[in-house]
This record gives sequence, structure tokens and C-alpha cells, in this order.
Amino acid sequence: MSAKIFSSPNKINFFAWQFLCLAVSTALYIAILENRSPNILRSLSISLRTSFGVVVLLTTLGLYLVYRIPGRIGQLAGMAATLALFALALAGVWASGHTQSILISGLIPVSDATGYYIDANRILYGTDVSNFSAMRPLFPGFLAFLLGLTERNLMSAVGILTALAGLAAYIASREIQKTHGTEPAIIFLMSMFLYFRHHSGTTLSESLAVTVSLLGIALIWLGKNRSSEWITLFGIGVTAFALNIRPGAMFVLPALLLWGGWYFRGDKRFSFEFFLVGTALITLVFYLNNLMIDILGGPDGVAFQNFSWAVYGLASGGKSWTYIFEAHPEVFFLNAEEQNRAIYKLTIELILQNPALLIQGALQYWKMFFSNTWYNAYSFVAGNNYHVNEVARWSMYFLCGMGVVKWWKDRKDEYASLVLLAALGVLASVPFVPPTDAYRVRLYAATIPFFGLLPAMGVAYLRDRFGFRLFPKSMPEAPQITWMVQFSILLLVAVLTTPILIKTNSRPPHLGSESCPSEFNMITIRYDPGTYVNVARESTVFLDWMPNFHVSDFRQGSHSLADINLIQAMETIAPPRTLFYALDIQTNKETLVIIRTDELPKPGQLVSLCGQWDDDPNVAIYGVFHADFMAEK
Repeated sequence: MSAKIFSSPNKINFFAWQFLCLAVSTALYIAILENRSPNILRSLSISLRTSFGVVVLLTTLGLYLVYRIPGRIGQLAGMAATLALFALALAGVWASGHTQSILISGLIPVSDATGYYIDANRILYGTDVSNFSAMRPLFPGFLAFLLGLTERNLMSAVGILTALAGLAAYIASREIQKTHGTEPAIIFLMSMFLYFRHHSGTTLSESLAVTVSLLGIALIWLGKNRSSEWITLFGIGVTAFALNIRPGAMFVLPALLLWGGWYFRGDKRFSFEFFLVGTALITLVFYLNNLMIDILGGPDGVAFQNFSWAVYGLASGGKSWTYIFEAHPEVFFLNAEEQNRAIYKLTIELILQNPALLIQGALQYWKMFFSNTWYNAYSFVAGNNYHVNEVARWSMYFLCGMGVVKWWKDRKDEYASLVLLAALGVLASVPFVPPTDAYRVRLYAATIPFFGLLPAMGVAYLRDRFGFRLFPKSMPEAPQITWMVQFSILLLVAVLTTPILIKTNSRPPHLGSESCPSEFNMITIRYDPGTYVNVARESTVFLDWMPNFHVSDFRQGSHSLADINLIQAMETIAPPRTLFYALDIQTNKETLVIIRTDELPKPGQLVSLCGQWDDDPNVAIYGVFHADFMAEK
């Protein structure tokens, strides 16, 4: 009976089958995240999160075989395998308690990630976000929606973000497979996975920007495949949304418009109608972003405020984005709008005084973009072995070169011209998006698909040029994904509308009559499930897994943090302790709560805690609060 269902399209509704594929894949995704057995999944998930070598090669081969399975079984297997891949990387960080510059023990947000998380909580309380999130409010707004949807469970929220990224990667890879075959599609898919795995589990805007950008390129690919101007324009608009979620290589947008105007020119030399409609659509996206700033951030928010900081660093000869505050500390005390105007004025004056510094800065950034450091274009295709990293980097550059050759040799492949023109847009943007301002090209998340598309085109060229295939040339047509447009619309509607509905219908909770002894400070916070890490004694017997970790692993991991002062603060934590970030309702400020595990109630409650703020001025920016006991009424 099952064989008839798989073989006969008339036996089951096509849309129902795709829904079934999604349901089964989602169930597998959840099962992997829920797994707590010390079996092969644990070691595999940790390897897929942090390693680069044999495990990545074997995974690539496995996905290649799965994506070649024909028919409906192939559609189910491909979606399930892709979501499982992204689930394993997230499970890996939860199993290992991996700490990095923006994440403590696989969960606790640090630095920018804290800002977005706390501002998402502010939206849930109906208050304005900080100027930090007001620069790009779309992500904290969507994170607030996910937190509200999951009863403020941070682990569940980032689990949904990762699932969305996996689904978007699957959609885009299938579109590439339809036009260029399985080999380029899998190279593209693995490139996107290797990039996203470093952001999986974090509350950084990159986690949503990657998803939206993948949908944008999938729509553009579909629009070209169907010769549909409107689908292509929608894809460009979605890409513009991605660049508002995580600002980056903005010159990709005019590059896409130029390509569309050329491809849809018809009998003319160029379609100015396509170009103008696309420009209007992109303008609308930027307007909607500014509207969200006004609604979520209030009148003082300024879009892309730190762009002016980066431009001053460029004009200074390639300095850091914070250099403006070293050269002119007085601007630090201005409000956001005045600061922006002042920095742009200082930048123009600096360029007029010494224009050579501007050229020096641009050359410096391009040099770093192709260097052998963690700032190069393909630094995410790497691990801990220097020689392996060098081979991987030069291999990606070689494949990119072959992608250019494909465009040169096969001018009829408009996809190749699309990819090349967009890649040139990325390169033109490098001076304004310094790769040295964040590791592993984090600032390029909104245009990261083009980092995978150019080498994918190179693979397609080499395969066709030399006839290299693991299997015969005949390949069944890739499955159709009929709900891509609807899914993209639904996601964008959620990004734009849900935070507004949440904020306008929420109010800060009423503060009780709790109090603390005079020698203690008091905070009032929500203690929610899936937001905390427990640091246990070494003598306690258990398998380290979120949220419970032995103190030795916790302290060892803390050395991966970027701030030595925060490292020292984490090293002083004595078990049994629980850590979590929360919003102090009394002061509307972020608070990193550190408290004895047995002093806390069950998660999901509003609690008032008595304790002391960390008096070390070097860690004051993290809002560390050492809680001693719960306040009494």
C-alpha cells in the first residue's frame, strides 16, 4: 500500500504530501534536540558543531546521496536530512556547553547577543527597546514573538530559529539542484551550514538574516527559472529585508537590480521598468524598517547608527569601528541622531584633509578579506588545524575562480552572471563593511548565499568540463517546493506584525511589596524555563548536558570569552550556582543573575531577589548580580 502512495501522485494530494514531509522532518529535528542518551548522536553532534575534517566530508557525501534519491521518498529524505544536520549542530553546543565570545556554556548570551535578548524581553513588557536594538529592530522584534510563543523559553526560541534556517537552506539548495544538479547544490548547502553553525543557538541578528537571505536567493532563482519578474522582484525585496535585519554588503542590492534589468529586458537593451519597480520595493523595505524603529524604539532610534562609526574607521586608514570614540570621545555623549550627524561631518573633514587614508583603509579591508586570518571571506570553512584551513581556503578561492570561468565560457547561463554580479557587489561593499569588525565574516550574514553560490558555479563548471560524476549523468528532476512564496510572505508578516501586536498589548507586571534588608540590593525578574545554566560540583555524577555542567568544564569553557575580566568573574563562581540573564523590571536594565541553585523556585515565575551588584568596574557592563536569597513580602 505504501509503495502505491509513493509512486502514484494521484493517490495523495501533493500539498498534503509536502506538509507530511515537513511534519516528519520537524519531528526528527525535535527528537535530536530532545535526545539525552550518551550514544553516537552526542559525539556526532559535537563534531558537527566544532570540527572540520573527516566528519564534514562524510556528511557532505551522505547528503549528496540523499539528495539524489528520486520522487517523494527523496523529497522526504532530503528535507529530513537537512533539518537533522542543523539540529545536530545545535544539539552539539547544548551537549558540549561550548563557550564563545557571544555565548556562555552554549546558552547564556553575551555582548550584542545580550542586547537583543534583553530588548526582546522589553518588547514583551510593552516598553521601548534600547538604542542598540533600535539600529536594527527586526530581529529583537521577531525574537520577542518566538519567546512569547514558547512561554519565554530561550532554548525553544533558538531551536525554532535554527529550524527555520535549516528549512530555508533546504529550499534554496533544491532550487539550485533543479537548474545545476546535485553537486553544486550540496556544495552550496554545506557552505551555508558551516557558516550558520557558529550562530546556531545564539541570539544574534545573523541567525534570522541568514534564513531570510536564503529565501531571497531561492525566490530569485525560482523567478529566473520561471522567467517571472514579480517573483524575482519579491526575492530582491526579501534580500533587502535580510540586509535590514543584519546590515552588511548593501551594494548587492543595486547589483541584483542591474542583473534583473538586463535579464528581463525583452527586446530592449535594459528594462528600466524592472529597475525602477525594484528600487521602489527596496525603498519600501527600508521605510518599513524605519517604521519599526519608531514603534519599537521610540523617537531617538536611528537606523544603522553604527555605520557612521565604520565609515570613520575607513576614512582613518582602516581603523576599528570604535576608533571614532578614541579620536573624538566627545561624540560619545551625544544622543543618537546628533552623534550620527557629528560623525559624518568629522568623516568628511578627515577625507578632505587626507584622502589617501581612505584608499589605505579600503585596501586594508580588502587585504583582510583575502587573508589567512579568521577575517577572510571563507573563514567559516575551517577548523582548528592550520594546514587544513589553508587547503580549504584556497580550494574555495579556486572554485570561485572556476565560477568566474563558467560565466566567461557560458554566457547563456544567466544564473552565473547573476552570481558574479552579486559577488562583485559584495566586494564593492567590503570597505564599508570591515571584515575585521567581526570574526568569520559575521557582518555578511545577509548576503552569505553568494559566498556559497560562486564556488557552487565553479563545481558545476568543473563537473561539466571534465565529466566528473560519482554516478551516471541521468538525474531525476529535483522536487518542486510549491509553498516557497507563501512561506516567505508568512515569515515576513510575522517579522513585521507580531512585535507590534505584542508591544501594544503588553504592560510591565505589577511590582509586589517584597523588600530586602537594608544592606542588600533587590532586583525583580522573571525566572523562565530554558534560560539558565547550572554549575554543579565536580563530585556530582551526571553527563554534562544543557542545562547542567560540572564546574571544571564551565571554567575551562569560560576562557573562550573575549573579555579577560568576564573570564575572571566566571572563574570565581563556586558551585552549586545557576546563571541566567534577565531584565530587572525595577530598573529596566539587563541583569546576569548568579545564585545558589537551591535558592531558586520553579521556572516560570516573577521573583524578587536580594543580593549585591558586582563591584568590579571592569564587569559592570555585564550587570552581574550575586543573589543571596529571595526577598520577603
